[in-house]
Parts: sequence; C-alpha cells; structure tokens
Amino acid sequence: MMIPRIPQKTVRRLIAAEGYLELGMPHQALRELDKVTDPGSLTASFSFLRGESLKRIGRYSEAIKPLQYAADLLPIPHSQLPWKSLGACYRESGQEELADTAEQTADEIASEANIHLRFEPLGSQYNPVVHHEVHLTISIEESPEGEQAESDEDILLENEETEDFGIDPETE
Repeated sequence: MMIPRIPQKTVRRLIAAEGYLELGMPHQALRELDKVTDPGSLTASFSFLRGESLKRIGRYSEAIKPLQYAADLLPIPHSQLPWKSLGACYRESGQEELADTAEQTADEIASEANIHLRFEPLGSQYNPVVHHEVHLTISIEESPEGEQAESDEDILLENEETEDFGIDPETE
C-alpha cells in the first residue's frame, strides 16, 4: 500500500497555523489555512485547526462544521479536543443541548482513554512583550604564586572553544 505524499508547503502551513494558534494569533492561523488547497491525509488536523481558529475569533457557527468533521475523523483519544471545542461553539451559538452532548462525549473519551487534558487558551502562557534579562556573575580567583599565566591566551585550553558574546570589554 502506497502512502500518498503530502506537499511540504501543506505541512509547513499546518505547522505555521498551529504555531499562530499557540501564540494567540488566530487570524494569522486562518490566513495560513486559507492557502492550503488540499490537506490530503491531514484533513482531520486541517479541519481541527480551521475550526479552532474560527472559534477563537468568535465565528462560532462557522467553526462547528470543521470541528465536527475533525471530531468524527480523529481516533480516540485525539478526538477529545475537537469535541471539547465543539461543545464551546455550540454553547456560544445558543445550542445548549448539543453543547452538553459534545462536552459529555469529550468527557467519555477522557475517561475511556484514562487521560485528563487541561483546556486553556493556547496563547495564555506566551507574552511576546516580556523582556528577559540575563545577569552574568564572574568570580576571579588568584592562582597560587608561580602559576601566573603570561597572557590571556595561555588561560584557554588548546581544544576549548570560545564564544564571542558581542561585548567589547573596552567600553564596559
């Protein structure tokens, strides 16, 4: 049996869309997905990412069809996420009974597979505005007398690699 080949562009676009969702950028994810012409054997993943993107921008009614498709295609336990998202879309669309059924299905999948996933917005842990500072502390110990190196180069071992951190010691 020959496995159909998926174009690299398609795979890259799906990975990019997933990355955008993780960063809390559903509009960009949707733009990437709109460029996919044929997801091939990745149709379930494509449908989930499309539905999730639509859900996150508040287009709940439009998100239902791709999420339902993904929930039907994905095997247990992978279908738990689409069912959970589908429940949220039904609820936001005012379809309480369908929301309850979808959420109950997600809970049953979790208990059958003995898994417990947390459902948090993927972008909540990422804040691209945060500025991180790194502090470097260097301790210098004097060597015993008679072991003083003649130059800085003598301090480095022959096979030791050095790294230039872009710091000019003359300006510090």
